[in-house]
Amino acid sequence: MDIDTYFAMARGVQSGGRDVTAMEMTKWFDTNYHYLVPEFEPGQTFRLSSSKPVDEFQEAKALGIHTKPVLIGPLTFLLLGKARTARFDRLTLLDALLPVYAEVLSRLAAAGATWVQLDEPCLALDRTPAEHAAFVRAYRLLAERVPKLKILVATYFAGLDDNLPTALELPVAGLHLDVVRASGRFDALLQAWPAGGGREGKVLSLGVIDGRNIWKADLPTVLRQLEDALERAGAAQLWVAPSCSLTHVPIDLDLETRLDSELKGWLAFAKQKLVEVATLARALREGRDSVAAQLDANTRALAGRRTSRRIHNPAVKQRARGSPSTT
Repeated sequence: MDIDTYFAMARGVQSGGRDVTAMEMTKWFDTNYHYLVPEFEPGQTFRLSSSKPVDEFQEAKALGIHTKPVLIGPLTFLLLGKARTARFDRLTLLDALLPVYAEVLSRLAAAGATWVQLDEPCLALDRTPAEHAAFVRAYRLLAERVPKLKILVATYFAGLDDNLPTALELPVAGLHLDVVRASGRFDALLQAWPAGGGREGKVLSLGVIDGRNIWKADLPTVLRQLEDALERAGAAQLWVAPSCSLTHVPIDLDLETRLDSELKGWLAFAKQKLVEVATLARALREGRDSVAAQLDANTRALAGRRTSRRIHNPAVKQRARGSPSTT
């Protein structure tokens, strides 16, 4: 797709004999990010108009980096769009859309990709039985069309709740879950997860590092969760990950040169969150002693934040305990 078309979609265009209204924008779930809302109509056809996913995979590969490409999943793409006609079920377009997804995945596999992540955050929302069935049908077709490619279905921003059985039924190589947003349901998840990933050896990717805030994680607490998961899933089937994309946080705390050391010691931006992921993964692989220094430093930083006068100001507490204002 050329840049002029992208611009017309986002901002509209009124020149050169064209009068195109910009597409609707709305918030990406409960973030402050926005997306252009796809528009659908009965009988709509789909085609691959860009080689961007394959081009970027090959670019990274040429630099010696073997990436896991990430695409929006087909069901979320349809469910987040809007119908241009009344009483139109967008999921009737699924059969027309899936061959395009299969084509993209096939091209990525031919380029050397081993894993591809398909983001399906809509699977963490309330879904109907028909939608549950559509998820299973879609991923069964993709698994059949591209059998050598490993697909990771990623959900985030909420727990799966009643959608968990459907997620577990998907014929994919792995499932990513947002543990930060679903911490109260973690035990239920582990009970439902097949020991060792089941006969398929399915990967359980746990998003334990919050991708939506700028604060350090409580690494010892998170590590205890992961150790419980390790017993259930097995070392080869457990991945440690951020809860969601790190596009929601600043890139690198090291670039913040004007922050004082106390405040800086409480923070973790995208680069530092990846270090947290690596620390937790090493602890699972080699034992807690291998990261004892990092865990101790993390505990001290969190303890300092809990007792800091920046957060616990006695004067403010005294005013809060005082009599209510009469004005």
